[in-house]
Amino acid sequence: MRPAHDIYAEHNPAFCAYAIVAFIKAYTEVEPVGPDLPIVYLALPIALSGDLAVTFDGTNKNTGLLEWLGRTPQMSVGLVERVNAGLEIVGAAVRFGCFTKALQLSPEGRLGLGPKKPRQSPLSDLDALTLSSIRRASRLGSWFATAGSTRNIFGILGLTV
Repeated sequence: MRPAHDIYAEHNPAFCAYAIVAFIKAYTEVEPVGPDLPIVYLALPIALSGDLAVTFDGTNKNTGLLEWLGRTPQMSVGLVERVNAGLEIVGAAVRFGCFTKALQLSPEGRLGLGPKKPRQSPLSDLDALTLSSIRRASRLGSWFATAGSTRNIFGILGLTV
């Protein structure tokens, strides 16, 4: 018997905070100052989107945002709706992460890792499909960090600031 995939469980603030932590870890490996808060609102809906999961096949942290988008032109279709639908989910995850001190928000509006690291043991209980969301968030962190400024990332994705 195949276990059911619970998409609503993936949208809980704790799980999404794990994904944001993975995003920030990868981002800060490239750009130590950390990401501006608005790009997390782009990255998380993309990372959690099951329909985009296959577009990450054959990529790694060195692929880059532009190359991935060149391979995946369908990604920008419905991106605005995807981001708008995720606003509450991302906001709740950021608040949860800051409350638990896994994340911290600087006065400049950059997200960073907080003083408390989330335990990794809950991730070991996740199925491969769900865990791949965390890996996609990490990959996006690397790609966004090398893509340049927040304005540049929005422009590359066809969005305006």
